[in-house]
Amino acid sequence: MMGCFSSKKMKTISPKKEKRLRASERKYLPVDNADDLYVQKLRGLPNSRPEFTEMQKELVLESWKIVQQDISRVGVVLFMKLFEMHPDVQDVFSPFKGKSVENLKSNSHLKSHALRVMGSVEKCLARIHEPLKLEEMLHELGVRHVQYNAKVDYIDLVGPQFISAIQPSMGDSWNIELELAWSDFFKLISHIIKEAMIL
Repeated sequence: MMGCFSSKKMKTISPKKEKRLRASERKYLPVDNADDLYVQKLRGLPNSRPEFTEMQKELVLESWKIVQQDISRVGVVLFMKLFEMHPDVQDVFSPFKGKSVENLKSNSHLKSHALRVMGSVEKCLARIHEPLKLEEMLHELGVRHVQYNAKVDYIDLVGPQFISAIQPSMGDSWNIELELAWSDFFKLISHIIKEAMIL
């Protein structure tokens, strides 16, 4: 597991404080004490962050070099697959609402947004050995998504579609270990983003 991403034991809090925590508005707070972990549990987020090993980090970093060669296409494919599998997500984006598949494929707004998302993945990978910087960046991303009124549940939808989009680029180098590494990477970053969104 990444250096600072260890879980802490939860402590019991008073019913009065529990009621206040349930009623509290979303806040940008790092998970740094047992009360925060308790709130996470109340709101459906697991106590501990998903494991992402050193070996998995290296697999993801190495394969990213291949993805970068066709980053724009992969980003667009990611969103096309996301909208195909989850049409309700497409309606969240006003520039894409009601657009046909053919319109979306050549939509400059979609390409621009896809490149921003791929850029965020690249920034995460650049900080993969610096867990505090990675956490700070992802918490800021989570806060921005709260401001966009994004649903927390949508965060988990990106990883599987990303994996589906990059797999053809990998050719013969694609295997179950690489797929699991990317899956665990997205589980980790999704978890951290959601921490910022629900606390």
